Parts: sequence; C-alpha cells; structure tokens
Amino acid sequence: MLLRPALETIGQGEPIGVRATHPSVEHDLRAWCRVMGHRWLGLSPSGAYLFEKGPHAELGGADWGVRIPPRKDGDLETRDWMLGRVADIPATADTTAGFAPRGAVIEPGVPPFHFTINERDAVWAAEVADLYEQATASQWDASKDIPWSALTPLPDAIERAICQLMTFLAENEYSALYVPAKFVPQINPRFAEVVMFLSTQMMDEARHIEAFTKRALANGGGLQYSALSTQLSLKSLFDQHDFTTASFLLSVMGEGTFLDLLKFIEAHAPDPATAEICRRARIDESRHVRFGIAHVKWYLTAAQENAEKLMAAVRQRAEYMRSVTEVSPRIVEALALLAAGALEADRLPAGFEKVRVLLHEMNDHRVKRLVACGFSGEQAAEMSQMHTPNFM
Repeated sequence: MLLRPALETIGQGEPIGVRATHPSVEHDLRAWCRVMGHRWLGLSPSGAYLFEKGPHAELGGADWGVRIPPRKDGDLETRDWMLGRVADIPATADTTAGFAPRGAVIEPGVPPFHFTINERDAVWAAEVADLYEQATASQWDASKDIPWSALTPLPDAIERAICQLMTFLAENEYSALYVPAKFVPQINPRFAEVVMFLSTQMMDEARHIEAFTKRALANGGGLQYSALSTQLSLKSLFDQHDFTTASFLLSVMGEGTFLDLLKFIEAHAPDPATAEICRRARIDESRHVRFGIAHVKWYLTAAQENAEKLMAAVRQRAEYMRSVTEVSPRIVEALALLAAGALEADRLPAGFEKVRVLLHEMNDHRVKRLVACGFSGEQAAEMSQMHTPNFM
C-alpha cells in the first residue's frame, strides 16, 4: 500500500528502496516484484531492499469496476460474463496461461501446459455459452424422473424388440460419451465455455447409458445383441483425432440422425417409461446437435475450404464402412415390430413401411442440417447418402 503511490512518482528502470525490520519482508517483497514485473536487486549496503521499477505493461492492470448488468428475473447467465478481459477470446491461445481463468492477470514464468487445441476456430461456436446454460438447467435423474413403476409385462416379442433397441442405443451412447471425453484435456482453458459444454454433454450421455440399460433390464428382458456393423461405425468415430471432424461426424451426422430414431421409438413405445426415456434423451441430443451445427458453421465461415476437409472425412469413413451396406437386420426388425405393435403377419408390412419412411426422413433431415452448417445442397446430399447405415 505504501509502495504503490511511491512507484507512481518514478520512471521505469529507476530503483526504489524499502526499509523494514520484519524478516518475512524479503521473501514477500521478492515474490511481489516477480508478480508485478519489477527487477529484484537485493539488499543494499545501507540495509534497504532494492528493486527497479519494471514495465507495468508486461502484465497490465487487472480488471476493476466490472459489473454484470442485472437481468429482470435476477438470473446471471454464463454469456453475461463476456465483459472486460473475459470477453477477449484469443484466436490463438497462450499455452503459458495454464489453468488461470480467461481474463486473469498471469504472473510471468508459468510453465507451458501442453494443450494441443489452441486455435479458437478449431472448437468455438457462437452460442456455446447459451447451450451450456440450457444444459445445466435441463439435467434429469434417470432413477427418479422415469415412471419405472408404470412398467407392466409386455408380449415377449415386443419386450425383446425394446431390449434390442435399448442395447443399440446404449452402445452408441458410449461412443457419444467417449469421443468428447478424449478431447476435453486437449482444449486450452481460454475456450472454457466449450470445455464446460462438453462436460455437460458427457454427463448427458452417461445418463442416457444408464437409462437405456435400466430399461433393457427392468421388465423381464435383458441386453441383447451388438452388431459388427455398429462397432465398426463407432470405432471410426473414436479413432478421429481432429476435434472438428469428430464433432461433425458425431453430432451433426450421427446424433442428428438419432433425433429421428428417438422420436420414432417414443411415438411407438408400448409403455410410458420407454417413451419418457426417449423424449428426455432427444431433448438432450438436440443440444449436442445444435452445438455441432454452430461449431461447423463457425469453422466453415473461418475458411470455406474447410468444407472439403469435412467432406473428405465423410468419404474416408464411408470407405472404411464399405462392407456395411444396410442397417443391422436386428434393428430394422425391432423398429418394424415396434411400429406394427404386434408380431402378426398382417400388421408387419405396415411396420416396415413406417421404417422405410423413417429412413427417408433421416436423409432429408441430415441434408437440412448440413445446409444449415454452410454446405451447398449438392454437398449436403452427397454426404448424407454416404452416412453410415448404423445411423451414428
């Protein structure tokens, strides 16, 4: 407190001395000089602690006087913190900022943190703070918020179809959990909103895995079969090493298609628990899809040639999946049986027709999402046709 006004009277590089009797002052003052960017000189012959005034511009002053404008409802949302230094989102993040919050003044000498994703355009989305806010407000409990007590015995064929679909949904959600999880430690904390949103996405997927698995086990059935085609598809997602490519393939292409699948199962669910699980999961997945679209839109706006990079990734994945030409028969049959409502010869054709309509809608909706990202109609149609038959 005494030094601050004294320093204001001298210029950069000029010495200043401090006389003190307490033995802790030397340690404290040396550390303070390091934080403030002054050069420590040591003890003078007269017994004063000396240092030279450093260039304050190296650190700059911390924000002060920042006040988030109040909302009428009294809430304080994440996007509201975009004030002062916090609002400065660097195009390329400093790896020596460590885990300091964006906007904090950082003492020099911080060791480099080996984050590998340091470019804003590689992860950012304009509405990511809003999506995080929605995610935190929409968390639900798979133990208490599903009407488990309303489950009653179903015909074996219908229950088996539900269990097969729950198995399929759960294994795909494992992929949707692990893919963002592998990127979170790579993202520089300067882009904290993205990390925070991905954390909610991981929590969503964990809850979906829980709910789908519980439903398979809760009504006299059990987990059913995992197809080779499904595991091939999911491995092709997990093996992606670029965040944008992984987010595009997972959220825009895959989870977007799952919105239609979940809506279909919800509409034809034979019990309220299955319908409620799919309804709640669909709401969660729609946020993940919105983030994927927003990020890809940002990415394509940053450099239009990036469109060809993502198209190349779709082609490469299609080549990897070339041995798979159709959806697993177990899944198609389970969906058709669910839509038919009974394992009866005269009702099954209508069930299969509804599945055919579903696949057509999935394609149409993929094209619309891709156009929303910034792809041309021709590009969108080409990529949609190449999308894995596994849906995800």
